[in-house]
Amino acid sequence: MNKRNFWKNFLTVVTCSVFCMGMLSGCGNENAKGNGSSNKLVAYGELDPQVSGQQIIAEEKGYFKEEGLDIENKLMTGPDENASLVASGDAKICFGSMYNNISVAANGVKVKVVSPLVNAAGTQSVVARKGLEINSPKDLEGKKIGMTNGAGVLIAIRNMCEATGVDINKIQFVNLGVSDQLAALDRGDIDAMAAWEPWVGKAIDHGGTLLFSGTKSNLPGAQGDVHWIDFYMTLQVTQDFYDKNPETVEKLLRALNKATNYINEHPEDAAKIIAKRINIDEKECLRIMQENEYTMQYDQQFVDGANSMANFMLEMGNIKSVPKTDEYLDSTLLKKVVPDEVNL
Repeated sequence: MNKRNFWKNFLTVVTCSVFCMGMLSGCGNENAKGNGSSNKLVAYGELDPQVSGQQIIAEEKGYFKEEGLDIENKLMTGPDENASLVASGDAKICFGSMYNNISVAANGVKVKVVSPLVNAAGTQSVVARKGLEINSPKDLEGKKIGMTNGAGVLIAIRNMCEATGVDINKIQFVNLGVSDQLAALDRGDIDAMAAWEPWVGKAIDHGGTLLFSGTKSNLPGAQGDVHWIDFYMTLQVTQDFYDKNPETVEKLLRALNKATNYINEHPEDAAKIIAKRINIDEKECLRIMQENEYTMQYDQQFVDGANSMANFMLEMGNIKSVPKTDEYLDSTLLKKVVPDEVNL
């Protein structure tokens, strides 16, 4: 979901959808109209334990039904499959990353991010090849790091460099797709790869060493907990759906709050449920989930993380302007449903 080429295509689709199809032309007969909850609602997500963990748990544990909601989860293989649906207004309820939200908001699509769900900072990582000796952060200078141009993990690398005194200009970045990074790491063509799950786990399985992530550093002389990136997954609804169905959105938030609590209180059981739904290994699912913070905490860190990501995307040329957070972030309904989660 971090690929630069993907986001160029994503923005093209969004722009075409908005101006050619009309943002509100697709009212979506699959979604409920008005405040009633008798009609089936379609919630779009991804086959990903980070993006759609709570979405899956809320369905499988019956939390949606407890709130009187009839939800059909449609889980796609990636955010590109949801791009045109979000832009046209057909995907009235969508689970995705803050990257997605900023992209559509920057292109004039009227959406509301009503809650964070996961901070996936712990999965944005740099992994060294087998046998590479790193005795201090400065040893990264002169090394080749494979990374997809414009990937969000670059934010973590920049903050690592600032915190440890590494000259980022002395790091050689090699533009590679994430699967190509893994192959290059195995061949020794690059010294490290900068990627995200599940590729981080694959690199470690191939003998690599985790140097650091957005939340943890294993770099000699700089070990410990860190805060080098925020990468949030969220619940987003269209402005039109938000305006017409506030009670339905509140029910969604209550169900997802139950799901969040279940994941945090029963991580192994939650991983089994999610792994079965998205057809991945249970242990792999649990490992990835343990690197994430499942939380609906809507605080200044969440808002600052959105602004940081937006400014990065502007710098990378992925958006033409930074959307104002008060235009697409809205904690009103979350504060009404779970007031303790909103701390601004």
